[in-house]
Amino acid sequence: MNHMGKFFLKLGFMASMLLGTSIMIAPADAASITFNFTGVVTNVGSQLGTTTFSNGQTLSGSYTFNSSTVDSNTGATIGRYNGTVSNLGVNIGLYNATLGAGTNFIRVVDHPVLPATAHTNDSYTMQAPVAGPTVNGHTPRSFAIELVDPTRTAFSNDHLPTTPPSLASFATHTFRLVFNGGSVIGTLNSLTASAVPLPAAVILFGAGLIALVGLGAGSWRQKKHSLA
Repeated sequence: MNHMGKFFLKLGFMASMLLGTSIMIAPADAASITFNFTGVVTNVGSQLGTTTFSNGQTLSGSYTFNSSTVDSNTGATIGRYNGTVSNLGVNIGLYNATLGAGTNFIRVVDHPVLPATAHTNDSYTMQAPVAGPTVNGHTPRSFAIELVDPTRTAFSNDHLPTTPPSLASFATHTFRLVFNGGSVIGTLNSLTASAVPLPAAVILFGAGLIALVGLGAGSWRQKKHSLA
């Protein structure tokens, strides 16, 4: 086998080793999922005044949760995932709030369509404490997103969704930023997932290939000059 053949054989071996490592690491990285959201303010509590918040302001933000969180509710129709939110950002106009200390949860309610006499809904709720500036003397307490489907067809189980629920499946999709006096309420317009970042091993895989190509090319040039 000539020099170049040995080099490409080595390159293939290293590539398979690095790729195998990336496959083993990727599932662990995938436990954290981030949903992005946007919306518009439709109601501002009078206690908060008119300086910071107003109807028509846009909402944007995101929250990250652990997709492997265990359901703390043993019932068959309600899933409650406590402490699953690890990061939260809420932006309304120039106002910014982040995840605060305390209990957070995502709740998924999946009620069967029958019996017809039931008055419960399918729903998805994310609620978390927030930290941020006071407004008109009032301290922010929590932020929540709630999706409600009275037809009870949005969900087929009470599992924690790892892809954003489609807003089109819900009759109402609202958000609420609650202070210790008054709230900012609005309509949620979008809920989307952030792109999953490449695992570190995949990045190393690419870097390793580049390094191997560089080493092989240099070695090939040296051998070529020695034969000249």
